[in-house]
Amino acid sequence: MRKHPETDLVPYLRGELPPAERERVARHLDECPDCRQDTDQLRELLGELSRSVAAPPAVNWARYRAELHQKLDARRERRAWWWRPLPLALATSMAGVLLFIAVWGGRQVPTAGDPVTFEEAAIARNLGLLEQYQVVERLDLLEEDLDLMSDLDGLAAGRQG
Repeated sequence: MRKHPETDLVPYLRGELPPAERERVARHLDECPDCRQDTDQLRELLGELSRSVAAPPAVNWARYRAELHQKLDARRERRAWWWRPLPLALATSMAGVLLFIAVWGGRQVPTAGDPVTFEEAAIARNLGLLEQYQVVERLDLLEEDLDLMSDLDGLAAGRQG
């Protein structure tokens, strides 16, 4: 059995199919009573729809343009007197801010000595190490001594074992 042209029935009734497609659907309708019945029902439905929809009213374009101009003029008049210079003031302010950022934005605040990280500052504040700075400067020597002592301990353990 050949495929039924259900999606082509409305375009067929409206005359929107190309000639070859129109002929194919017509041949099928001659052979298939179900599709012929569907086509008759669609024809009635399309006719009822076309009768039920009223024709749109004629548009008076001159009157429409006049109303549009009137509404636009009324909108311009409603703006407050202070609104007109506002865009100029905003643009001037924005230019000033951008100039300030351009001049001062690239400069860094000078700091004394090496920068301290947040972690270092937090540890120093908690331990009070900055009050005894000479001890902090000597911690690297203590670390070397600890390494040397662990090496000596390892050698001593090797001799005893």
